[in-house]
Amino acid sequence: MTGCSVFLSVNFDAEAYDLKSTTEDRLFGRFSYGRYGVRAGLPRLLKMLERRGIAATVFVTASDAVRHADAMRALRDAGHEIASRGADLTPLPLLKERERDTLAQARDTLARITGEPPKGFRAPAGELGPQSLRLLAELGFAYDSSFQDDDHPYVFAPTPSTRIAEIPTVQALDDSLPFSARHTHARVVKIWREEFDALYREGCLVPLTVHLRGDIGFTRAARIAALEDLLAYMASRPGVRFRTGTELAVAALESGTTEPDPLAPHQATLSVTPYRGDLAVKPI
Repeated sequence: MTGCSVFLSVNFDAEAYDLKSTTEDRLFGRFSYGRYGVRAGLPRLLKMLERRGIAATVFVTASDAVRHADAMRALRDAGHEIASRGADLTPLPLLKERERDTLAQARDTLARITGEPPKGFRAPAGELGPQSLRLLAELGFAYDSSFQDDDHPYVFAPTPSTRIAEIPTVQALDDSLPFSARHTHARVVKIWREEFDALYREGCLVPLTVHLRGDIGFTRAARIAALEDLLAYMASRPGVRFRTGTELAVAALESGTTEPDPLAPHQATLSVTPYRGDLAVKPI
């Protein structure tokens, strides 16, 4: 056993998530969990990560970044990576001909706020369009983190002249699902520890996805205390390294091994099958 990498990613999803269900003038009361994440959860998360010496990768929409520009700069100054979730949480396939411009504008918004363009992208609901990987690569993104099809990062070649790394995630290590089902933080941490132990034994990537929100996220006081204990346990195991998305992408891209764009084998099916994202149950 030589150890493994832990990829701690944070889905910022503040008001952008609530605005899927309501309007700007109602972002209070039952629609204020996103505000909680920024006002109370983020400072608590930053302090915990500083104590543990861990750099996280934070995926944020351009709309939330504009609302919380100071939070973006605080994350940057604390050494965390800021990556893109697009303009808002609209699934990419629904953007159609607006996809390239939307991705570029979101990238440029984050660059203006943080001082550098994001290198990573995570698709809302994990949904990529037929051209998404090619567009991301052409727009200068080094990696995507939307797939769930491997235990290790790997590389796509969307065109003969472009490459983009894929950093896969896993639903079992996404906090939004068990917290949506009202599981306790103790139960979630128990499951995550068991998942970590198994992945560690096999030297696999451990992709943790936490949300900033107060409802389905890990930033309530009791939850984050439990998360800190789990991260300390992980860090105590020989050979474990916490790595950002860009660090993982660089290592994958340097491997020299690539796969073709996954669109090609499914092109015939996509040409006759309409997009019906409303039929699927997916994490945010």
